[in-house]
Amino acid sequence: MRRLFIAASALALGCDSPRPGGRVTEREAPPDTTPAAPQVAWTVRPIVNAPRYFVLNGWVTSDTLWGLAGSNPVDIHATSGAGRPWGVRASGATRSPDGNALAWADTAGIWILRRAGRPRRVLRFSSLPQRPVGDPTFDVRWAPNGRRLLTAWADEGTVAYALVDTASGGLEPLPLPRLPGYGMPGISLWLDDRRMLFAVRATSGRDGTTGYRESGWRGDIAVHDLGTHAFERVTSVPDGVFLEPLAAWGDTIVAARRVAGDTLATFSLFDSRTWSETASDLPRGTGLAASDDGAYVAVFRSDDILSQVLIRSRRPGTPSAAPVLIPGRVTGAAWSPNGRALAVSTMAEERIEGTPGDLRAVYRLSVIDAP
Repeated sequence: MRRLFIAASALALGCDSPRPGGRVTEREAPPDTTPAAPQVAWTVRPIVNAPRYFVLNGWVTSDTLWGLAGSNPVDIHATSGAGRPWGVRASGATRSPDGNALAWADTAGIWILRRAGRPRRVLRFSSLPQRPVGDPTFDVRWAPNGRRLLTAWADEGTVAYALVDTASGGLEPLPLPRLPGYGMPGISLWLDDRRMLFAVRATSGRDGTTGYRESGWRGDIAVHDLGTHAFERVTSVPDGVFLEPLAAWGDTIVAARRVAGDTLATFSLFDSRTWSETASDLPRGTGLAASDDGAYVAVFRSDDILSQVLIRSRRPGTPSAAPVLIPGRVTGAAWSPNGRALAVSTMAEERIEGTPGDLRAVYRLSVIDAP
C-alpha cells in the first residue's frame, strides 16, 4: 500500500555531462502548463464527518480511507465519513502493503498491530546489543512484500539505516558508503523488494569549489541493491539543481526537479532499468500524487490559504480534469485503487469569527471523483 503523495519542497531533478559514478540523462525543460486540451469537470465531495485533525495517508479499499487524527490511526468510510479507530496512539504509523497491519516507532521500540489484534513490539531499542549511534528517527517504511521495515538512527551529520524483520524482529544493519563528494543519503522510497532509492546532496561544486550551503550544491538520486550490496548514484545534475524521486509504477519513476530558488518544481519520468529521462508535459507544482498504474497524475499548487489541483490523464484520448480549488495546504493525497477518485486532506489557519485576529487550524478531507 504505497502512499504516492509527495510535497516537492526542496528537491528537484535534472542532468548534465558524464561524471564518475553517475549516468548521463538528457532532457528539455517542459512548459509550465500543458497545451490546450479538452477538459471535463470532476466532482469535489467534502467528507464533512471526518475526525478532527485528520491527515490522509491512503486508501485501504475502494470505499475506505485511512490516516491519522492527531496520533490516532483511523479508517474512514469514503462516503459517509464514519470512522473506525485502531484504538492506539501511534504517531507516524505506516500501513502494510496488504493493508492489514500498522507499524510505528516510539521511544520504546518498533511496534506492529494487526486488525483485531494487540500491539506487538517487534524490536526493543533498549535490548539491542549494539545500538546504532544517534537517536531513532521513528521513521518506518514497509518493504513492498511486507517482510521488512526500513528504519534509521540519526546523529550529528550521520544517519545509520537498518532493516527490521516484521516476523522475528531481527535487526540487520544497512551500511551505506558515503558517495565521494556527497553527504549522508536520505531515504526516498522502496523501488521494489530489493532496491531502494535515496536522495543525496553534494557537499561541493562540480568544479571542486567548497563552502557551506544549507541545501547542498546539488541533489542526485542513488540506488541501493540489497542483493549485490551496491550503492550507486544514477543521475548527474549541474550545481543548483535538485532531484527527488516521488513515486513508482512498474519500471517508471516520476521525480521532481527544482532549481535553487524556485517555488514550483517540474516533473520528469525515469526508466528504472536504464535511468534515461523523459521530460513530462505535467504543469509545475509543489507536490504530486500518481495512481498506482500511472494513468492519472494530480499536480498540486499549494500554499497556506488555497490549493489548486491539476489532474492529468496519461491515457491517449482521455480528457484531463478542469482545475479544482480546495481551501488550505495539501497535507495528504492518494488515488483510489481503481484510479477513479482522488482523496485530499488539507489544513488552513482561519480567523475565528468575533475575535480581533485569533486563528484556528481547520482540517478538511475531500474526495474528487471522476465523471
